Amino acid sequence: MSNKTNTGNFFEDFEIGQELIHATPRTVAEGDVALYTGLYGTRFAINSSDRFAQDLGLPGAPIDDFLVFHIVFGKTVPDISLNAVANLGYAGGVFGELVYPGDTLS
Repeated sequence: MSNKTNTGNFFEDFEIGQELIHATPRTVAEGDVALYTGLYGTRFAINSSDRFAQDLGLPGAPIDDFLVFHIVFGKTVPDISLNAVANLGYAGGVFGELVYPGDTLS
């Protein structure tokens, strides 16, 4: 008997070209950015300063791409990696656009 609340998928459950829509969207807040930056720091000035980002033509400081990756990666667990031995294919991931506080990831 399984104690999992969601049994998840196995490799053979997936199809080539299958699109997964995750059940719970996640809006990234300023608090998420503050906590992440406080714990891990930031690598680039563009993520640290609205003024710096605005001087480069952006509306404000985008969210650190590692934080975005970690949120998206975490959202995939119930659908993709709950039964995985290894998570593969992330090298093919693409950051299609910048993410800002208040944006919702789904």
